[in-house]
Amino acid sequence: MPIRGQTDDFGVPLNILGRHPEEFFSIMGRIVTLSATLEHQVLIFYQYLVGRDQNAYTDWPISKLIRSARKELERLPAPDADLAREWLKEADVIRKLRNEYVHNLWPAQSGGRLFGWSPSNNEKSVMTTEKTMDDMRADLDRLIELLRVPRLHRIQGLVSGGRHLQR
Repeated sequence: MPIRGQTDDFGVPLNILGRHPEEFFSIMGRIVTLSATLEHQVLIFYQYLVGRDQNAYTDWPISKLIRSARKELERLPAPDADLAREWLKEADVIRKLRNEYVHNLWPAQSGGRLFGWSPSNNEKSVMTTEKTMDDMRADLDRLIELLRVPRLHRIQGLVSGGRHLQR
């Protein structure tokens, strides 16, 4: 069946992306949106960790916030630092996953496969990734787990009182 001239439910011509299941776009949107929430939580964590106000470091990318926060974890007692280190490690994994989703082109594939590609920085090669809808669901679940309120409150509680700054 030709797709020339056809559009999806949102008016996007099918000859641009092909025919993806609507769940693909729903999960992609949630990954993008929740990743922005995670970036904000990492920013807040770092601001509290180093004792700065809410206007500080707002122009830093999440990669720099994570890297800088890791260098400052000695301000915390060892068990708290370990917990924060693990959270930041997981946040960095999610950051990379988010970038993989956002910066790849995802032409529709047959058989439910998802194939993403983008030119590499040196423009002489192409970076590719293959996923399934199950992979996307698992990535979304991983992100949700990182943002679950009890866990997030525990992480932010490590630094929000400022006790680590009163040594």
